[in-house]
Amino acid sequence: MTLQEMLDSLDAVVQTASASLQGSDAAVLEQASTRLRDAMVAFSQLARRFSAQDWTPELRERARRVGDELTLMRDQMARLSVLAQRRAQALVPMAGDDTTYESSLRARPQAGPGRARIYHAAS
Repeated sequence: MTLQEMLDSLDAVVQTASASLQGSDAAVLEQASTRLRDAMVAFSQLARRFSAQDWTPELRERARRVGDELTLMRDQMARLSVLAQRRAQALVPMAGDDTTYESSLRARPQAGPGRARIYHAAS
């Protein structure tokens, strides 16, 4: 595979990942994320795979643009991942989260019935 073909392939991955960010299909997004990670590994190895004679000024500029786009996609995927985690935590609370009065009951087990103070005052 030539350097030009490699950059074409990396550019196609970036375009696919960009399109998947617009959709809401989790499976497609996961596949795009995996392909993007593989593309970043391949991009990092370009300098080792090709000699200095293969790198024309135009290809260097194109590689810089592809690298910038890969970085942008990585950042967008990271933001999307954080957003998805926050949404999941809002829907399904973590097992370690205490309920409103549970932690105070464990701290003082002999303090009496497990009612809130406002209910103690009313009785």
